[in-house]
Amino acid sequence: MLLSVNAWAQEPKSLVDLKNEVKDALNCSFVTTEGVPDNEAYEVLDFVLQDSKTFTFKHPYLRKIEITNSNRGMYTENSGNFTGITLPNTRDKKFLDYCLRHEIGHVIDHAREARDSKEWTTARKHVDTKSISTYAGKNDQELFAEMVAYRTSKEYGKSLAPLSGEVEKMIDKYLYN
Repeated sequence: MLLSVNAWAQEPKSLVDLKNEVKDALNCSFVTTEGVPDNEAYEVLDFVLQDSKTFTFKHPYLRKIEITNSNRGMYTENSGNFTGITLPNTRDKKFLDYCLRHEIGHVIDHAREARDSKEWTTARKHVDTKSISTYAGKNDQELFAEMVAYRTSKEYGKSLAPLSGEVEKMIDKYLYN
């Protein structure tokens, strides 16, 4: 089982302890669907906890994280308010990282109505969707989530080229304000 460097330095935790620690860090509840073994849920939650130290997750509309055997992430809305995200049960940390950041992008978009803003209208004119991802070209909802995933990637500014100033300013406003 792959664990983060920080987890190796700590005493082993039970799944219940890890769920409580992640709940405190992210301020939301967790559900593991049937068929996801405890050790797999542990690995996903451990990853989320480590990643939460480099990406702010405490959004008031994030209510639940669900770990499932699906092959992709998803977000759930309830009456217009965001309630939760579904993360795939995977050992592919790069894919899990991408899913988490992309779905958090949907949280920010829906909670802050980002695509209804004048900043979005301005920034949208300066976006080359092909430079972000193929999926970004699907629609504006996916474009916003992809831009958040891109902007918050550990590779941003290294192997990933910076976004235009207008786009970066708009994304940063919703990420850090």
